[in-house]
Amino acid sequence: MTQILKLSCAVFFSISVLFADFNRMAYDRHNEGVLNSFGVSGSYLAKLQEKTVTAPNRLHSRWDFFLEQFDNGYAFIPVLRSIMVEAGIPQEFLFLAMAESGFSVRAYSPKKAAGIWQIMPKTARDLGLRINDYLDERRDPIKSTQAAAKYLRYLYKHTGEWYLAAMAYNCGLGRLRAAIKKANSNDIEVLLDEEKKYLPQETRSYIRMILEMSLAFNSYEKFQESNKKYLLNRGAGDTIIGVKIGAGTTLEYIAQQLDMSLVELKKYNRQFRFDFLPPGKGDYTVYIPYEKLSGFRQAYIPDPNANRNFILHEIKKGDTLYGLSKKYGVSMDDIRLANQMEKVFLRPKQKIIIPIIHHDYKKVANKGNY
Repeated sequence: MTQILKLSCAVFFSISVLFADFNRMAYDRHNEGVLNSFGVSGSYLAKLQEKTVTAPNRLHSRWDFFLEQFDNGYAFIPVLRSIMVEAGIPQEFLFLAMAESGFSVRAYSPKKAAGIWQIMPKTARDLGLRINDYLDERRDPIKSTQAAAKYLRYLYKHTGEWYLAAMAYNCGLGRLRAAIKKANSNDIEVLLDEEKKYLPQETRSYIRMILEMSLAFNSYEKFQESNKKYLLNRGAGDTIIGVKIGAGTTLEYIAQQLDMSLVELKKYNRQFRFDFLPPGKGDYTVYIPYEKLSGFRQAYIPDPNANRNFILHEIKKGDTLYGLSKKYGVSMDDIRLANQMEKVFLRPKQKIIIPIIHHDYKKVANKGNY
């Protein structure tokens, strides 16, 4: 398996220092248990505290930022936690996802890593995730988490400790093994030595950040100080669920059937590159809010026009918007709006949507959905 790469260095750095001050974190059995879940000795908390330099008021503003990030993951945190528990992975690895993407399925790095878990294309395919013209399952909150859990189990099997698995997730298994060989130790304190620099700076900051966030977000006192005490119960119930929808169905049609906005439905389904399910045969999983499930089962009617709504056209040399509108019998405005084109610029091998059945794009666009 190949290394899973990260968000841009600038984004990573801005996150990696957010929890630098833990002088107020008490050494107790609860915090020791959090560290032990990673295979780290509870005494390591004292080592974290020795490195603190951030002023309390700065910590407070950064803590608020991370509370907001955690809150933004409302739809996905319960299912992520459930998948990891089922896979036998410490639930504290939620904070690996938080470090990777802030729980955003839309996260994308300059090195082409994508999704909540920032998975690279080759790694995704090795893990059984599909990436094609219509679909990128790295942005599927359920399937990508199952894939990440599989990868973390693989890393744990080859390292023997969860903190080593987290390090390998960041820098790659080969790079971690080289560091262990050079240090002649797999002890966390040795590997994170700031003078010897056995591991890249990013990895050293990364593992500290995950441990520190795990401690902070497991602190009842810190939540009591905030106005987000309800986050303590996050993960107690399902928030989204997958339903099977026929190939070629538009997300707009599904949203209307569920009495939802297209914007809200797309928030849960960024795995689809376009606003319709891949055409062809069979069904695809679409995620909806759990409270919509009963209504879906009772009233959902399959789209009779599925597979006849759109086609995907690959631009060839000489293609023009006017020529395409004549060829397919649709207006240039409909093509522009279906593809959210602010400027008409066609390039060879570019793929664009051609709407075959008329949709009221202007009505949808005015709502900010396209």
